[in-house]
Amino acid sequence: MRHKRWTARLLAAMSTGLLLAAGGALPASARPAEGPPPPGGEPAAPAGATAGATAEVPLVTGDMVTLVDAGDGRRIASVTPGPGREHLHFEQIERDGRLTVLPSDARPLVLDGTVDAGLFDVTGLIEQGYDTARTDSLPLLVTRGEGAAAAEADALAALHDPEEPSHRLHSIDATSLRIGTGDLGAFWAEFGPPADGARDAGAAPRLRLDGRVSPVLDRSTGQINAPGAWSAGYDGSGVTVAVLDTGADAGHPDLAGRITGSRDFSGSGSGTGDAFGHGTHVAATVGGSGAAGDGSRRGVAPAADLLIGKVLGDDGLGSESAVIAGMEWAAAEGADVVNMSLGSAGPSDGTDPLSRAVDELTATTGTLFVVSAGNDGENGRSTVSSPGSADAALTVGAVDRDDALAPFSSRGPRVGDGAVKPDLTAPGVGIVAARAEGTAMGQPVDARYTSASGTSMAAPHIAGAAALLAQRHPDWTADRLKDALISTSVLVPGTAVNEQGGGRADVAAAVTGGLAATGTAALGPFTQGDGGDGGEGGDAPRETAVRYTNTSDAPVTLDLALSLETTGGRPLDAVALTPDRDTVDVPAGGTAEVTLTADPQRAERGDYYGYLTATADDGTAVHTTLGMNVNGPVHTLTPTVIGPDGERVPGAWPLIWGPDGFIAPDTTGRTPSAEVEEGTYLISDTANARGADNISEVYLGVLPEVEVAADTEVTLDLSRSTPVEIRTPRPAEQRSWMNYQYYRHYDGHDFTHSFTQPIGSARLMVTPTRTVGTGAFEFASRWQLVAPVLEADVPGSRLDLDPYYLSAAPLFGRGSDRLVVADAGEGPEPDFSRVRGRLAVVRGEPGGGYASLAERAAEAGAKGLMIVAAPGQGHWTRWRPNGNVFALPVVRVSHAHGTALLDRAADRRTTVTFSGTAESPYLYDVMQTSADRIPERVVHTVTDRNTARVSVTYAEAGSAAWGSAQRISWRPHQGIAMPDSPREVPTGTTRTEYISTGDTVWQHYVHHALSGFYDQPVTGFAPRGAQHTYDARDSGTERWTASVVRPAIPRGTGEPSVRDGDALRLDIPEFTDSDGHTGRARSGDRVTAALYRDGEEAGTADSGRAVFDVAPGEAGYRLDLTTERTAATWEFGTRTDTSWRFSSDTAQEETILPLLQLDYATGADAHNAVRPARTHTVGITVRHQDGLAAPRGVTVEVAASWDGGETFADAVRVRPRGGNAFDATLRRPHGVDGDAAVTLRVTAADAAGNRVEQTVRDAWTHRG
Repeated sequence: MRHKRWTARLLAAMSTGLLLAAGGALPASARPAEGPPPPGGEPAAPAGATAGATAEVPLVTGDMVTLVDAGDGRRIASVTPGPGREHLHFEQIERDGRLTVLPSDARPLVLDGTVDAGLFDVTGLIEQGYDTARTDSLPLLVTRGEGAAAAEADALAALHDPEEPSHRLHSIDATSLRIGTGDLGAFWAEFGPPADGARDAGAAPRLRLDGRVSPVLDRSTGQINAPGAWSAGYDGSGVTVAVLDTGADAGHPDLAGRITGSRDFSGSGSGTGDAFGHGTHVAATVGGSGAAGDGSRRGVAPAADLLIGKVLGDDGLGSESAVIAGMEWAAAEGADVVNMSLGSAGPSDGTDPLSRAVDELTATTGTLFVVSAGNDGENGRSTVSSPGSADAALTVGAVDRDDALAPFSSRGPRVGDGAVKPDLTAPGVGIVAARAEGTAMGQPVDARYTSASGTSMAAPHIAGAAALLAQRHPDWTADRLKDALISTSVLVPGTAVNEQGGGRADVAAAVTGGLAATGTAALGPFTQGDGGDGGEGGDAPRETAVRYTNTSDAPVTLDLALSLETTGGRPLDAVALTPDRDTVDVPAGGTAEVTLTADPQRAERGDYYGYLTATADDGTAVHTTLGMNVNGPVHTLTPTVIGPDGERVPGAWPLIWGPDGFIAPDTTGRTPSAEVEEGTYLISDTANARGADNISEVYLGVLPEVEVAADTEVTLDLSRSTPVEIRTPRPAEQRSWMNYQYYRHYDGHDFTHSFTQPIGSARLMVTPTRTVGTGAFEFASRWQLVAPVLEADVPGSRLDLDPYYLSAAPLFGRGSDRLVVADAGEGPEPDFSRVRGRLAVVRGEPGGGYASLAERAAEAGAKGLMIVAAPGQGHWTRWRPNGNVFALPVVRVSHAHGTALLDRAADRRTTVTFSGTAESPYLYDVMQTSADRIPERVVHTVTDRNTARVSVTYAEAGSAAWGSAQRISWRPHQGIAMPDSPREVPTGTTRTEYISTGDTVWQHYVHHALSGFYDQPVTGFAPRGAQHTYDARDSGTERWTASVVRPAIPRGTGEPSVRDGDALRLDIPEFTDSDGHTGRARSGDRVTAALYRDGEEAGTADSGRAVFDVAPGEAGYRLDLTTERTAATWEFGTRTDTSWRFSSDTAQEETILPLLQLDYATGADAHNAVRPARTHTVGITVRHQDGLAAPRGVTVEVAASWDGGETFADAVRVRPRGGNAFDATLRRPHGVDGDAAVTLRVTAADAAGNRVEQTVRDAWTHRG
């Protein structure tokens, strides 16, 4: 046996690299969708964006995950908790490039199998199109069960979107629901764990994602020897084949009169017609007449009756529930065979809803389900998708016309238990079949036919073959049809067992031959006993019967040959698997059985695959495909968690990660435990508590290397934790969220487990570990530390009040304010009679809100208000510069500190001195790391040896006094970063930022104003810098939003503008500042792009990122790009007009376009203003995109205007400085008084005829 994992879907999500689709699929022709606008109206990247593209993914809990492409293969994920869920923490799990985000209240329900982990598989949800840009609801499957579970399922059904279809699925005892994105929080509140956490697993319905399903796209009848069956008189007559797909074009000549029934389950509104083209092609491959091609392109079973179940919509997409509803209908309608050329691109272990439905319907109706294996073969082993992963499914891989396995054809073995899949193969490359009217799927051949590739095309060949076989044997049901087709297939030399199963189908051999055998037999999986091969315990030998069927009128004697080996070529020891005879006699018209005895204790560990081949005297042979999986001994692993208080945490189940993924607990006993295979495991858990000083404490305990070689009990003792200390040269505090992570690499897998705690004042506590002996381990924590915004000193006392401003409270003075303490009583009924000129201290929460309480205190003459938290209540709040809504400064302190202050004030005159600053002159951006172990004390001291020093200017762009910034970090093992909350920065200022050096990759994002909502990530829309590491010797400057802001392709970009064949692929950031930080247009901006070829318009776009298809050959081009941004927060570069002229010819490979770029150095200050002199000099540099040689023979002309471009001054003197750099001296005209905005026009040309003219309105301010 193997240990129990979370769920099949989570295993799929964590066992592969990034797929085109997983846990559901997208059609091969799908193009990237436009990203949605982030909250607060801030827009995302434009359509088709790559780097900078944003996806927002709703979780079933009502939380929102934002995923941003940061370029260079890296991404950024952030979580916005749903309303009322800000207190939870969120775990981010990245394994082999895939991301799962797990809220703390969902974790136990995922671990015990109540909730599908696929609902938190962010990568899979995006791949299936369940982001907010493409859907406004989340599809779910709720398993009813009985009693309380059924009652709760009915209550949940009331939240279903009434405008969406719902299916009652009896085969899996489930109901499909669609919950609107805005209703997910309410849904989770109804479904989620009770407040006391007490609910028996059996009393709750089970919740799964209703995953996306699509066609499995990427000669055929002769190749599988169908003509041999036709010549024997078999054409499918009297057999019913259902095709569950995108519908069918019933008017196509190949299908005219061939369809006996149809039904729509997709809810597409267009009936059972085929607007996508896939279903028509598949149905014609099964049973088309070939009439449109004079019979030359008929299907495999041209006389079979066809049922058409439309389970995929007009976009080629569908849901698991719609497919299951179609399966139930087809079986009820009497279909002998059901073809399903569809599936999810993510692998499955055969326990998902679609697979379970296949197994159940096969068992109860005898219907054979023929399913495509999937098109993820280029991602390697164990990529067979659902429902092809079902035990009962006849799963079909694809070969080309030479019987070579198609590169896209998904491979086995089945994920989880190692069973053999696919079962056989059929032609699936370049298959020509009927083309639905008005569609263009595949590569159209003519008006009636199209060519397509994929396991979608292979499966209907086998469905048709099964119809021919069912005509020959009308009493055979699914298992016998399946056995005959597999066992008579042709084994292709050089193709592995888990690539071809029983081989390429031979229809004539199956239909007209008289011999068949068990198709596939799973011998195991087995568990060895202790002590290795031959050790005690473990699984006993197991017998498996292989059946031979002889439908001929003569007996036959078969010689048996057995051969199994591992993928690496190691053969199975002959004593480990033995048949009970060497030959078998099969009577005429009868059957015989051979017993195979598998003894795992006499085998070396490994996964063995091969065949039992039975050969008659005349050379006729059939074979049974075998798999024997021999695993190491299994032991009981029992973890115990000791809490921060030193007491055992009853029922606790930490995360356990092993070679095959996460392990779910067995909670039936008094203490949770798990049966695990011998090997190395990681165990971790978290907890929250409060220290003696009432500071929130976040605990992380990790055992990175637990060796299991026997029944093992381990203890994870959080009471041994010590704080992570960050020591800085100057006083500093953490204001943003807390982020920390650990990383483990071994057995070929990378696993990063990150945590986000939406609280800034918590103390991070970690357990020391031993140094790992194998692989790699790292603990890391991320800190953004700034000068304290508020400190309070009680003269004559050692009392540390640890106060926090309420958000939006006015601040005390920039220096220090010293106030006398006045006890103002209880919050609901305060006494402000003696607070004039003093600090009013109130116990507990106010009855009428903070604003009302502050107003009353101010009216009484108080200079400040202090709220003492109730016992056990946290007091941390985060100040934000979003306007003063209180009448005076309001701060909070803990109950213990506030009580101590009032006790002191009751005995003597007591004062509090407040100091601090919201405009920190420095920032410590720290990445603390501990390699291979967590030491006894984790201390990171910021020094010159581990820190770079950067002077950062946040230039003023308009009226906004504050901007938002995030500096993202990736460790080398990370592909997905989890950012802190944005930090507010005062605009028009410069400060020193100290950044950790080493191998951490950093990327800075800065928005010129505050983002729309608190803690809204700015990474989806703010200008960004390049990704890079820092060295301790690094020191430099960054200037954000510094003039001139204009369209430009900066140096160092990985996305140049190019010609590719006869397409111009442009990627010109519309808002690039003087330092090369790039920003894209957002909603409210106006962008127009127009391309001209030899003076004729060739296309237009509304973005600097566009693709223009042009006529072949060389021509002269002009590209005009105009941007407009008008808002109170944006006063510089309000309009730009840029025109490029260049020549371009057809390119066989990507060729960088010679678009001249202009860089500027204005000398403007942090307010984007230059000094009030009569003249000032602007530096201008002319260059090409990276990858091209410097332009030669460059000339530059400059003009300037001080009246918004109405009139331009006389020609500006331009002086070359060498290296295509020029100085332009601008002279302010007489009569221009006071501050004036400068509009700049620059024209540059080179000797090759390339030219650029750029006009920037309101480029900077010239002080008066």
